Amino acid sequence: MLAAATAPWAQAAGGPTGPSGATGASGATGATGATGASGSALSSNWAGYAVRGTASGVRNFKRVTASWIQPAATCTPGSATYSAFWVGLGGMSGSSRKLEQTGTEADCTAAGTARYFAWYELVPSGPVSLKLPIAAGNRISASVSVHRNYVTMRLADATTATATSKRLHFAQPNLSSAEWIAEAPSNCAGICHALPLTDFGSVSFSGAAVRTGNGSAGTISDAGWQAEPIALNEVSGAAGGGGSGVQVLGARGLVTAVPSVLDPTGSAFSVIWGQEQAGTGTGAGRVFPSVGA
Repeated sequence: MLAAATAPWAQAAGGPTGPSGATGASGATGATGATGASGSALSSNWAGYAVRGTASGVRNFKRVTASWIQPAATCTPGSATYSAFWVGLGGMSGSSRKLEQTGTEADCTAAGTARYFAWYELVPSGPVSLKLPIAAGNRISASVSVHRNYVTMRLADATTATATSKRLHFAQPNLSSAEWIAEAPSNCAGICHALPLTDFGSVSFSGAAVRTGNGSAGTISDAGWQAEPIALNEVSGAAGGGGSGVQVLGARGLVTAVPSVLDPTGSAFSVIWGQEQAGTGTGAGRVFPSVGA
């Protein structure tokens, strides 16, 4: 089964597996620690970094790039799990339901077998697998570029010297943000909900960079835009919401994925998978935009 990546706002409320998700506001309840980026926004399905434009500066992004080493999945028979690693444009804004992304996946079947593959996704459409064999330990590079209403997604495996690309028409793409993410993909049969996150150990992103609509280019930490670290904290479900347009996520946090601080160049970081004892999660009371907000 191909998992669907989803935007953080979509995942906050809780569709098939694939790549992307929505995040809550940053603050004191974000993940912190010796190896984690302080002030991280908390998400039920995303971990990594995102950048957004500023009111007086950058308004949109046209290209995002990065490389990573494909993580090895640690699988346990009897437990199907999923993880996706990707770069993308859009998805951080609750006002848009579009996201352009490409990356790789590391899943575990219920029999305890690891599966690796490549994909792209133009949300709200589901993920599409790519004919690019992927193996743990391979060096992957990815880019998503937009020119007018066309999106070009390129994925390359430097270890096997193979690559693939897609150029597709996509009306009114979301260019308000750029992302470098490790994700718990989602099942979107009806209401989307994040699937159990695979134990991937850690994944290291490098060469992370963006280009803007006005031609500026830089790394995640460039002063021309706002960078936001995002930490993943799996939760048991959502409660509340009602007519308020928000979902309040429960307090349980069993599996986490936390981004490290950026390296001095602002172009590299790691995301580390972890597991907490029940009841020790940091997500109590975090509020996320609901899907219909």
